[in-house]
Amino acid sequence: MDRVALPRGRTPRCVGAAFGVVSWTLISSPLWASVLFPVHWTWAFLAFCVYWLCKSLSLAVYSLVAVRALAVWQRRDWATLGRQLARWRRLHHLVVFPTYREPIEVLEESLRYLCAQDFPLRRVGVLIAFEARDPDAREKARLLQRRFGPHFGQFWTTFHPDRPGEVRGKSSNLAYAVPWAKRLLVEEFGVPIERVVVTICDADSRLHPKYLSALGYQYLTRPHGERCLYQGAVLFHANLSRLAGVFRALNGLYSAMLLARLPRKHTLVTQSTYSLGLAAAARVNYWDVDVIAEDSHMFFKVFFGLGPGVTVHPIYLPVWADAAEGRDHWATLLAHYRQARRWAWGVSDVPYVLWQTLQQRRIPAWLRAVRAGHYIQEHLLWATHWFVLVGGLKFLPWAAPLYAESAQAAILGQAASTVLMACLPCLFVVLWVDQRVRRHHAPRAAPPAAPATAPLDLVHWLAIPLSALAASVMPAVDAHTRLLLGRGLEYQVTEKVAAVRATSSRTSAARGGVPRG
Repeated sequence: MDRVALPRGRTPRCVGAAFGVVSWTLISSPLWASVLFPVHWTWAFLAFCVYWLCKSLSLAVYSLVAVRALAVWQRRDWATLGRQLARWRRLHHLVVFPTYREPIEVLEESLRYLCAQDFPLRRVGVLIAFEARDPDAREKARLLQRRFGPHFGQFWTTFHPDRPGEVRGKSSNLAYAVPWAKRLLVEEFGVPIERVVVTICDADSRLHPKYLSALGYQYLTRPHGERCLYQGAVLFHANLSRLAGVFRALNGLYSAMLLARLPRKHTLVTQSTYSLGLAAAARVNYWDVDVIAEDSHMFFKVFFGLGPGVTVHPIYLPVWADAAEGRDHWATLLAHYRQARRWAWGVSDVPYVLWQTLQQRRIPAWLRAVRAGHYIQEHLLWATHWFVLVGGLKFLPWAAPLYAESAQAAILGQAASTVLMACLPCLFVVLWVDQRVRRHHAPRAAPPAAPATAPLDLVHWLAIPLSALAASVMPAVDAHTRLLLGRGLEYQVTEKVAAVRATSSRTSAARGGVPRG
C-alpha cells in the first residue's frame, strides 16, 4: 500500500482543517457554551468530568497491570523458551537506528546495551541510518564500525541523501535504509525474509538484555505473528537524575501513560521503539517518505494494508530512553515543547486514517471504527482536555448569572467538582507506579530514585497540570493550529545530551564558564 492511496485534490486539506476547527471549538467551549447554552453546557461538563474520571481510573489500573507484567517478563528465560522452537535457529534480528547529528556517546551507549542481549549476536544485524547532510556522519560511522562491528553478524551504515518530494525525518530515512539492508540480508546473505524481525530504535533506545529473545519468541508463537507489530515499554528514565524535579515528574507521567497503553491491545499503536516483520514491511512498500509521525503511521499502513489479523503486541520489557534535555532549564523546556509537538503532529494522519477507514471494506467495520476512533479521540483530547477541565463552569456567573445562582447549577457544579476530586487518588497511584519502576526497573548504573514521600517530589507531581500545559498541551495546540492553517511541520530532532557532556556543561555553568560542544 502506497501513500498515494489518499484522494487527490483538496479533500485531505479540508479534513485536516475541519479537525483543527473541532479542536478550537472544544478549546473555547467553556466560554461560548456558557453564553449560548448554559443549561446544556452544565450537564455536558458534568458528563465530561465523569468521562475524565473513567480515563484516570483506566490509567491507574492499567499502569498497575503493566508494572506487574514487567516483573514477570524480566524473570522469564526467553532465550531458553525460544531454543525449544524449531524455527528459532533461523530467526534473525535487524536493529535500525535512524539518526541525525546525535552525539556519538549516545549511540555508543545504546549499542553497548545491544551487545548485552542474550540472543545470539551472530544473528543480529545492526544498521545505523545516518543522514548524508550530517557533516560528522562518516567519521561517526567509521568509529562505530571499528568499536562494535565485530560483535554482530552484520554492522552496516547508510547515508540517506535529501531527495525531492521527501520530508526530512525518520520516516524518509527508514524508507531508504531498510530496503537497502533487505537487499543485502535476504538477496545476498540468503536469510529468509519471513525470519527477519526489524526493530526501529531511536538513538537513545537502550534495550533490556532479554528484549530480542522475548521479541523473537513472541514473533514465532503469536497467531499471525509475522504480520503484527510489537511495542516495547518505553521509559524516559535514563537521564532523570540530571533533570529538574518538575521535568522528572512530567516524564514519570509520560512513562506511566506509555505503560498503561500496553495492556490495551485493541487500541495500542506503535510509538518510538517498535518492531515488525521485514516481510510485512516489504508487503506495504516500507515507510512513507512524506510523513513525520512515522511510528503510528506505519501501524495504520500495515493494518489497512494486511487486514484484520494485524495488531500490536506488547513487549513488557523496558526500553530506556532519555527524557528531552537541554543545557539549562529553559533549553530543557524548549526541548520538551518541540518533542511533544512532533508527537502531536500525528494528528496530520487523521485524513489518511479516516480515508482508509472508509475504503478498506475487507476489515470489519467495528474494528476500523475502534482503531480510527481511538486514535482521533486521543489526539483531540490531548489538545483540548486542559481547557475544558480548567475552564469548566467558571464563565457561567458572567454569561448566565440568573442560571448560575439556581439550585440546579449549584448541584451540578458541586457534582462536577466532586467527580474531579475523585481523580486525585489516581494521580497518587501513577506516582507510586513511577517510583516503583524507577527503583526496580532502572537502567544499569542509574542513580537510585528519590523517595516517593519527599515533600518536594509530591509538589512537583501536584504541579503537573501547570507543567503539562507548557510542555505537552500547548505543543499539541500548536500542531492542531498548524493543521488548521495548512502549515507543515519540519522534523526537529530532540536534543540528546550525553552524560559526560551534561556533567561538564553543568560544572562549567556553575563556575561561570562557557560549556564546549
